Amino acid sequence: MLERLERASVFYPIVAWRILYLVTRGQDCPQPPCDVVFDPEEWRAARIVAYHAKPPEIPLPPGQMVRPITGFGGFLGRKHDGHPGPKAIWEGMQKVSAFAIAFEATRAVYVGDG
Repeated sequence: MLERLERASVFYPIVAWRILYLVTRGQDCPQPPCDVVFDPEEWRAARIVAYHAKPPEIPLPPGQMVRPITGFGGFLGRKHDGHPGPKAIWEGMQKVSAFAIAFEATRAVYVGDG
């Protein structure tokens, strides 16, 4: 039990940092690309699922990735909703991770069959 708690105490601050970064940086569309926060598989999968189109070759700014990700987390983005919060980002990032795993598994099956 103590060992699991120790592992969680190491892992959760990393996840919290990613979420806090997206909450603060996603509001003002900063210049660094989103691959600072997301793996290439994650941001590409998020773009494919959100827009049903091939993702661009270069990573977009995190601000352009936050809206689709928070949409996966339940954020509606209505006119007076304001900026998305950490809960919507957390839930959206969980789904993005699942999308990335699914895309990798699909690629392994279909590319592996040649």
